[in-house]
Amino acid sequence: MRKKHLVLSTLLCITSFAIAQSADCNLCYNSDFSSEKGHFDGWNLDFDWTGNSYWQGNHLNASYLPIYLGKKNVLKMIVPKDYESKLETPLVAYAAGERYRCTFDIYVDSVNMKARINGYNFKPGIRPYEKPQLQDMRPTFRTEQIDVKKGGWRRVSMDFPNNTQVSATAFRHLKKVRYISMLTYVPGATYGAGNFYIANMRITKLPGEVKIKK
Repeated sequence: MRKKHLVLSTLLCITSFAIAQSADCNLCYNSDFSSEKGHFDGWNLDFDWTGNSYWQGNHLNASYLPIYLGKKNVLKMIVPKDYESKLETPLVAYAAGERYRCTFDIYVDSVNMKARINGYNFKPGIRPYEKPQLQDMRPTFRTEQIDVKKGGWRRVSMDFPNNTQVSATAFRHLKKVRYISMLTYVPGATYGAGNFYIANMRITKLPGEVKIKK
């Protein structure tokens, strides 16, 4: 009996550890820019396909820094004058009701940034496939955006959805989401030149599910 109790306790410990590890698993592919296919493999930096003149050549403004002001594996984004530099993480698969948290470190030089998490589904006429390209997706849900003021390194954290409870209307839109990504950008093309830096990007699944407000 004592031996049986010991085995059961061991299994419970292993199971608890596995759950904890799963909950803390970073789902952002190539989050440290170490892919053998290239530093920015999977990241959405090229927006030439949109036809938006403020985003043309966006990917040419990105570079990799092994270390920058105490942070390792850093993405540097140059922001030319009157330009909307932006980047989105690789897409992360999503199922209705799930909750996720995105955290990252950002350093902003001379420009003010905004950040939000976007939810996507496939465009009409596009048959769903694995590891989709952003140009085949359309936005169906997004979090409220936050301001990221200029200044030294700071940790930013956002949840998707923002709240644990949403309206019935919002939940209908949320049910259409198949993938999510973290977006950081300079809005409006109204600012001067500058740079921003991203490091330690993490997207993790939170326990529990979204509830509908009654």
